[in-house]
Amino acid sequence: VLLIGSVEGLIGYGTQWLVVSQTIKPLPYWAMCIFLCMGGNSTTWMNTAVLVTCIRNFRKNRGPVSGILKGYIGLSTAVFTDLCNALFADNPASFLAMLSLIPFAVCLIAMVVLREVPPSSTASELGEESNYFNMFNILAVIVAVYLLGYDFLGTQGHLFNIMFSVILLALLAVPLVVPAYILFKGWIQSRPKKDVEDHNNNEPLLCDQQAILPESEEPYNMAVVAEAATIEEVVITAEIKKSPPALGEEHTIFEILRTLDFWILFFSFLCGVGTGMMVMNNMGQMGAALGFTDVSIFVSLLSIMGFFGRIISGTV
Repeated sequence: VLLIGSVEGLIGYGTQWLVVSQTIKPLPYWAMCIFLCMGGNSTTWMNTAVLVTCIRNFRKNRGPVSGILKGYIGLSTAVFTDLCNALFADNPASFLAMLSLIPFAVCLIAMVVLREVPPSSTASELGEESNYFNMFNILAVIVAVYLLGYDFLGTQGHLFNIMFSVILLALLAVPLVVPAYILFKGWIQSRPKKDVEDHNNNEPLLCDQQAILPESEEPYNMAVVAEAATIEEVVITAEIKKSPPALGEEHTIFEILRTLDFWILFFSFLCGVGTGMMVMNNMGQMGAALGFTDVSIFVSLLSIMGFFGRIISGTV
């Protein structure tokens, strides 16, 4: 899924960059519509792969996970806009080049590290997991406030823009410290345990065969057959009395269509998200129509405010 999204974005935004930078001749209107659709639709594949995997990995913290992911989706617009404004003087061709190359490279890396892991089960693991998500929330808010400050200050020279870009990239890389710390912590904890096991493993490799084998195998075989029959009866009874999955559990498409929650969400997204996305996608044109020469601040502010709304809704 990530490969499809990354390739689709590379082709869609890459073709737009070739046209805007005048590397190739302008394409027909219908062809540009296809490439615009490919570029915009590429994020859907990326969002689906990342969101579904994270929801399955962190079942007890679905709200914070979805809030963080959706918040960073909204914040990414401000990140790309401010980086392009700081490094390339708000050049549209450079902006399209960033949109085509950076997500493609990130998806290639994510294809290697993104995978499903067993969810946390104990109270201590869930508490530690919640603490890590709180750290991610704090870091995300710091990035949003930092971008907000840059939007109000504006460009203050080439050196200022370079420093802003370096600090922003460093802030975006800070969350990588958390998984690195978890891996290092697990490695440290596994070392002494392994050493102790190796030190205490003084049992002989060979032992008396009579101590292992039972006196008679016939009762054991009968017990195994009886246990297997009992398990089969339990499985058949469970399948007959199977109830619909509860909220938060895995649903099939037919089970989802029979729930009221799905249709409430469906019509809410159909009526609300469509109009909101229309306003967000046309904010630059609206600002230009009102006579503003620099409309990047409106796009960035809208993205940052959308981030705060999403991360608060996920936390609550």
